[in-house]
Amino acid sequence: MTPRRADVVLALVAGVTLFPLSLTVAVLSAPGVRAVLLAGACLAAHAAVAYRRRTWAFLVVAAAFAVQVAVTGLFLVLPSSALFPLAVYSCAAHARRHPPLVVGLAGAGAAAARFATDSSVAAAGLGPDPWLLLALLAAVVVAAWGLGLYRRTQLAHLDLLRERAGEAAARATAEERARIAREMHDVVAHALAVIVAQARGGRFAPARAAEILAAIEETGRAALTDMRAAVGVLRATPGDGPPPGLTGLPDLVARTRDAGLPVQEIVRGTPRPLGPGADLVAYRVVQEALTNTLKHAGAGARSTLRLEWTDDALRITAGDAGGTASATTCGDGPGNGLAGMRERVTALGGTLDVRTEEEGGFVVEARLPYPA
Repeated sequence: MTPRRADVVLALVAGVTLFPLSLTVAVLSAPGVRAVLLAGACLAAHAAVAYRRRTWAFLVVAAAFAVQVAVTGLFLVLPSSALFPLAVYSCAAHARRHPPLVVGLAGAGAAAARFATDSSVAAAGLGPDPWLLLALLAAVVVAAWGLGLYRRTQLAHLDLLRERAGEAAARATAEERARIAREMHDVVAHALAVIVAQARGGRFAPARAAEILAAIEETGRAALTDMRAAVGVLRATPGDGPPPGLTGLPDLVARTRDAGLPVQEIVRGTPRPLGPGADLVAYRVVQEALTNTLKHAGAGARSTLRLEWTDDALRITAGDAGGTASATTCGDGPGNGLAGMRERVTALGGTLDVRTEEEGGFVVEARLPYPA
């Protein structure tokens, strides 16, 4: 139920239960014109409850209460008088903070003074003492106002939580989009680099056309498998395999060699568990480095891939020689290529160093710490 509907329901419930009683008491205690004025004031107050979150609704209830005080000192016997503390609470919680307290305390003083000076009250021999009544009414006003401020604080806190949740969701969405973009780039860029290299070689070796086409087919099939894994976060498909990792490096190196780039692979140390995230990042770093060499190193290039399992981290070094790659030419712009590689490594607490050697080779060094 919306707040607006809830206020209307509250006004209807209060009107059905309190107004008939107030009308009966008004006719019995102050017959004639005064009864009409009391009934009209009560009706106006009940109607304003439907808009209790507005400042003007509080002022209407306060005016109705003032009319009751002016008509008779017996206003407190009207059940509809209970709407005044409700109006104080509602205005403090949803509209203005200070006017309800000021108007409420002024109304408490006016009510106590009217109670003390009204002849009908004295004739009826009603109590309590006016000073005690003033203290009671002031306490009711302050309590209603305090509860309103407490509710106002709760609502502000809820709004802050919603805002933070929205910001967190926006950040998570942006991070996930960047992650998917990196995955798509890594998969597509490497596959296309291998396919282009194979097709370029096929132009000068027609006799190997069948072999080259088979390699292109295998590369495309592997890229399709990786693509399914990359978009699995958006659409989970039963049967999709796990994301690639270091266990897939032999196939990656073999495809790169088939594309015409000699790769020397060196492994030192004892392999240790990296965790799914770091395992994927290690694979992507090697894939991006080999892809850049294929795309930019030129004819006669060769690559060296070194994996060192040290005491605290896995160190990956991928370098090439015989080509013309440089740190400014590799990668495909912001968010892709080297930038995406750096984002992956940094997110795991690692470091990435990309440099061009004096001899013209291009080197990528990544350090991936082991999980705690």
